Amino acid sequence: MKRLVVTLMLVLLAGIAFGNIEDYQSAKKDLNYIENSGKVTRKSYLIVADRFNKIYESDPNGKLADDALHYTSQTYYRSYHRYNNSSDLMSALKNLKLLASNYQTRLASLAYLQSAKIYEEQKDYPSARYMLKKLMNRFPNTEDSKTAEDKLAAIEKKFERSLYIDAPAPTETAESVVKSTTPAVPVAPIVIDEPDSEDEHETAETAKTSKEVAYGTDSAPASPSGKVVVHRIRYFSTDDYTRVVLDISGRTDFEKHWLKANPQFGKPPRLFIDVHDAVMSSEIPKDINIKDGLLRGIRWGYNRPGVARVVLDSDAVKDFTVFAMSGPDRIVIDVSGNPLENKPMQTAKYESSTKKVPTGTKANTKGNGSATLASVFGLKINTIVIDPGHGGKDPGTMHNGIKEKDVVLDVSKQLYRLIKNKYKNINVYLTRNRDVFIPLEARTAFANRKKADMFISLHINAAPNRNARGIETYVLNVTNDKKALEVAAKENSTTQKSMSDLQGILKYIMLNSKLEESLQLASFVQKSLHKNIYKSQKYDLGVKQAPFYVLVGAKMPAVLVESGFVTNSSEAKMLKTSRHREKIAEGIFNGLKEYLSIFNGD
Repeated sequence: MKRLVVTLMLVLLAGIAFGNIEDYQSAKKDLNYIENSGKVTRKSYLIVADRFNKIYESDPNGKLADDALHYTSQTYYRSYHRYNNSSDLMSALKNLKLLASNYQTRLASLAYLQSAKIYEEQKDYPSARYMLKKLMNRFPNTEDSKTAEDKLAAIEKKFERSLYIDAPAPTETAESVVKSTTPAVPVAPIVIDEPDSEDEHETAETAKTSKEVAYGTDSAPASPSGKVVVHRIRYFSTDDYTRVVLDISGRTDFEKHWLKANPQFGKPPRLFIDVHDAVMSSEIPKDINIKDGLLRGIRWGYNRPGVARVVLDSDAVKDFTVFAMSGPDRIVIDVSGNPLENKPMQTAKYESSTKKVPTGTKANTKGNGSATLASVFGLKINTIVIDPGHGGKDPGTMHNGIKEKDVVLDVSKQLYRLIKNKYKNINVYLTRNRDVFIPLEARTAFANRKKADMFISLHINAAPNRNARGIETYVLNVTNDKKALEVAAKENSTTQKSMSDLQGILKYIMLNSKLEESLQLASFVQKSLHKNIYKSQKYDLGVKQAPFYVLVGAKMPAVLVESGFVTNSSEAKMLKTSRHREKIAEGIFNGLKEYLSIFNGD
């Protein structure tokens, strides 16, 4: 029977391969036909490009994969030259880069060369230089590598000149989109305080003012040509961590590049972001001084028509991450003075009982967790940031007369007091202590600025199934679990499509995350919280993993707690009582105590 199954699979694969060859040859004939016909439309090219792309997608590891990607890109490129549609050029570049980075064939090598040529034609010399460097690194001692070396030398001077952002002005200026007669000034800083103590004879420790400096406007009118408008630049700053946010009026593609210092031209190390199909608001100054020890400042201009370039000049940046967020749309840039490769592997000698926790795994804290981490690295938990989810204009989920933002704020304040009363030597902060709106990116930025050792974001769940009930705790990671993605989409106030985009970004961001420690913290919190509220194990929904924006970029162990479902009438009734909210805070606190005992020995 087993042999029969194997035989059938081989026959099936052979049939697929034969079908792909026929489709491939047919698509090539169609491409040749439309190239030599004067009566076809752009749609014909898109149809043929799609045919080649389907051949690639049907078998990315097959013999025809790189050929199919090559012809996909060439079809788009020829369409661009015939109909001058910029989206065709972007599609050509996308497929060329996919081909170049995923295959070790001559076509992959040529894809680097063609990408560089396209960038050079667009006067994007930094990107052209980048592609040529990549070719020389991946295909050394080849004919194409020698060609790349010659081309690199030819564009080096052009490349350096482009860094001054003196490319030709676009046909549509930023001033034609956003006009203002008043100079741009920083917006009022967001001040995040701690709650007052319940004891009137004590004065609560007040958090230092946390400033968000912003230039531009909250929103911008649509561009007449349909281009995206970069309408505001914000930054949150400390001496070893800075987060910069570009607020944009819609979704668009962007590219990032890191350049080393060039003493010959007096240029510092710098990171620049090229935002495609975009214009800059006239209310954003051309030069923004920061001088926080990490960044000298931010400047912007146009690399070429329709491509806005934002440059971050560095003093001491060693590591950076760039990712997009939606609802509203923005591009987030995190820079750090601590290079990733120099960070100690904090889990090197600690066998976590939750190692490799898959989505949906129940909390397990029966391991022999000891103070190994603390003894090896001298680590201590000195600062904790508690994040009451949502707030202000964002009520969170609302069902059965409950607003999520109100419940989690009450629980967070109680958790704050429990920690402060027990641990006098630990600094504790709330991201908000009243009903105000704090953007998701500002929450982790606040925790990073405070150099927190732990970040806990509190939420209440909701589900289409009114019978859904129980406790679950999340850490940041990619997942294929549909329910976990639905929870993440709800808390992110975004769409499933955006979740897909974020998961792609997380493959890179997760290099900076404290996943192992986060899983350990989540397991303690999950077990303790469930135990404090329920007797039945069926309401222990476990430790799970999903892409939550509020956890992205956290430099410390970070968890998101969903402590019940407001859509369940029984749990909603409990959540309305102060005693149940106390039990939630106590449950989370008991979990934190177990985690703290490993590190602090308390």
